Amino acid sequence: MQRPAKREELDARAGCSNFPDLASELRRRGLDLPCERVPALDRDGNPCRPGVYHLTGADRRKVRRWMHLRGGRHA
Repeated sequence: MQRPAKREELDARAGCSNFPDLASELRRRGLDLPCERVPALDRDGNPCRPGVYHLTGADRRKVRRWMHLRGGRHA
């Protein structure tokens, strides 16, 4: 909710091992959840383009509404 994040960070935060699969499910449930591919180097120094996910303003409102309905705290 606070800032864009890479897939690996989101795996750890969401407690999953395949955030892109979770992202697909969240999109099916109504979020846009854009993913920007950014240039980087992998651990072996090879070029790669990892995804950085972020919530839109509308996504943030939806998540807050979902959290409110479930009795959760707002992030």
